[in-house]
Amino acid sequence: MTLVGTIYSYPQNPRVFKAQIVAKYNGLEVKVDDKFVMGTTNKTPEWICKFGASQVWLFSSCGCSRRAMSLTALLRYGSPDVPAFEGTDGTVIIESGAIAYYLAHYKEKSALVGRSKSEEAHIQQWIQFIDSSVGPPLGQWVFPLIAPERVPYNKATETQAIETVKSKLKTLEHHLVKKTYLVGERVTLADISAATSLLLAFKQIFDPQFRKEFPAMTRWFTTIVHQPHFKAVAGPPSLCETALKFTPPKKDTKDTKDKKPKEDKPKAEKKPKAKEPEPETEETFEDAPKAKSKLELLPAAKMPLDEWKRQYSNNDTPIAMKWLWENIDLTADYSIWKVDYKYNDELTKLYMSNNLAGGLMNRLERARKYAFGCLVVAGEDNANIITGYFIVRGNAEEMIEEITDAADYESYSWVKIKNVNNEEKKKVDQVFAWEGSIDGKPIKDGKVFK
Repeated sequence: MTLVGTIYSYPQNPRVFKAQIVAKYNGLEVKVDDKFVMGTTNKTPEWICKFGASQVWLFSSCGCSRRAMSLTALLRYGSPDVPAFEGTDGTVIIESGAIAYYLAHYKEKSALVGRSKSEEAHIQQWIQFIDSSVGPPLGQWVFPLIAPERVPYNKATETQAIETVKSKLKTLEHHLVKKTYLVGERVTLADISAATSLLLAFKQIFDPQFRKEFPAMTRWFTTIVHQPHFKAVAGPPSLCETALKFTPPKKDTKDTKDKKPKEDKPKAEKKPKAKEPEPETEETFEDAPKAKSKLELLPAAKMPLDEWKRQYSNNDTPIAMKWLWENIDLTADYSIWKVDYKYNDELTKLYMSNNLAGGLMNRLERARKYAFGCLVVAGEDNANIITGYFIVRGNAEEMIEEITDAADYESYSWVKIKNVNNEEKKKVDQVFAWEGSIDGKPIKDGKVFK
């Protein structure tokens, strides 16, 4: 790997993880200075003169005397900004986001920065959303719990912070319901930046009850932190089981013997409550009727799809498949489609490929009444494929809208099998049974949509 520079910071800084993970993805080597001492190293004149340049130019853009005054001020008060980066070419950068951005763009045509102007903009959108909208209230919540000596605990502040965090994370949750990654169909700088920003929260305060409210976000987070490059830097991920709570310090016991008991005061008679006005009745509006699917206009199928799903669920696969081929009408009622993931060459771990297949299944809710399918993962770690078959209502040449509408649809090729002969049936059989091999790759796992 190419050595591009050195990062200076205190140990186990999640903001350093961000830059290190980006470097791993781009095949770059970044050293972390192990002699750095927070509060000492970053207050030396040498440090200030090197990494205080950004603050210097806030005071003056030119002029030796004014520049000297700026340096004097910095030397007096210090420059605590870490992490800081010094490149082998002399480039000096402070702030973790800027360092990660630099390393992400260091490699030409890196997938981390997006493959279009639109993707590039959306990557920055999510980075800024997490940093500016989620980060501050998250800090108000977690820091008083882990460092109360530095950030005093306040119950009202914590309550407000939790409400704000949940409110902001709903935006992330809504987006990820139909997405595997924040932008596009692969890991980008947005995923790395956001996941490292949430690392401490998932470890300390996002307990199982909290995670239940954000299943899509939790799925996305676990997918990202299990990536090999992420684990190589941040270590094995761990999710919080019991949320960190504030424990008030024990109060000193005081002698209360000399204290006089309080005199009982006569209770004041309660005034009768004024009769509250009855609430006005609100008008209720019925939901607008949902538009019917075009598939509802088709003649009734000879084989009800629900019955096939019951056969598949309640019987051994060979028995279920025999029933299917005896009852399905592929001339008008149904069609069978071959499905292949378009980016099989980018797949790594088997379980990650299976999670990816599950992501598509989760986004096909609209098609549940009109389709059944299996996707399998075949091969080994770093050499596997996602492939499968779907039974779809109707026999049109184009895929139904209920499937094309899914967020991950474009990541797969969908080819209608026009001649479902015995050879094709055997292929469908082994996919629906998760048995055998495909192109010499043994089937290891799979997902069912039913």
